[in-house]
Amino acid sequence: MNAYFMIVLIAVVLFFVVWGLGWFLERMSHLTLQTTRNPGSRAWYLLVGPGVALHESSHALGCVFTRTPIVEFKPINVSVQGDQVVLGYVRYQNPPSHFKRAIINLAPVGVSLILLTTFALVATYLAPEYTGIGGEALNLLFGLISLKNDPNLLANPALPVIQIADFVYSFFTAIAGLTVVNPIFWIIAFFAMTIMFSNAPSDVDIKNASVGLKAIIIFDLIWLALAAVYPGVGWLLPGVFELLAMLFALMLGFAVVAYGFFIMITGMSHLKTPFNIIPFVACIATGAAMSYYNIGTPAFQTVVALVIFVIVILPLLYTKAFRVGQS
Repeated sequence: MNAYFMIVLIAVVLFFVVWGLGWFLERMSHLTLQTTRNPGSRAWYLLVGPGVALHESSHALGCVFTRTPIVEFKPINVSVQGDQVVLGYVRYQNPPSHFKRAIINLAPVGVSLILLTTFALVATYLAPEYTGIGGEALNLLFGLISLKNDPNLLANPALPVIQIADFVYSFFTAIAGLTVVNPIFWIIAFFAMTIMFSNAPSDVDIKNASVGLKAIIIFDLIWLALAAVYPGVGWLLPGVFELLAMLFALMLGFAVVAYGFFIMITGMSHLKTPFNIIPFVACIATGAAMSYYNIGTPAFQTVVALVIFVIVILPLLYTKAFRVGQS
């Protein structure tokens, strides 16, 4: 193995990991989040509806990009058809080209990648002490590309893993630097969850994009084999896999934020009112107190505040009198 092979491997693996995380999050929402079990409810429109609308809008953009005629477009629509609930849809003239079908059905992945990347790089500039994540992203990209110029660096397959891990850690530090008392912190978390919901592929998406996905997998396997024996092949696609590795690493970081927010909402949704807001109030109060008394860094304050949320909510969840549906 070599550093370029590892970069290609990271880019390929993270593509499917991020896609799978979107799929799993959407499935988990129906299994664990009670407020989303009723499509069309106010809670559903607030938590899941935006992701559905973004998902279907992404398919519509894929149609526009491939010049595929759209027959009917409803980005969010709750209707019962037989034993199924339809949550928005795009009807279009199915193109004969497998390539166009792949673009249309994989469009949510591309759109969510662009949105998360843009949103992450812009949002982190709002953290007063951590404003360099955008520059670090570029430094990581150029650093990964330049590995092929140095035989010693190229021979170290662990180097890109360390560089990407450091970048993701910087991203988490920047987000945490906003602190829980800043509304933007929670806005970022909500949009992260929304975009991850939109990234979730449906069974129809997977079926229609199957040929395109197979082509992508075959190309990736061939390129991995070439990279393993001749890393200089990377200059034929300069910066492509390096850029994808950086972007999907950033998207993975955002996915972690989305899952964290989802878990918090899930826990609160299983508590009766007004007990469900107690953990959140404790979290905010802890962050505010630490900020007022200048205890630790902003990132440390965020971590402690979130730990307090967990400490407060767990005994409530294990007490029947406080749980929804329990007496």
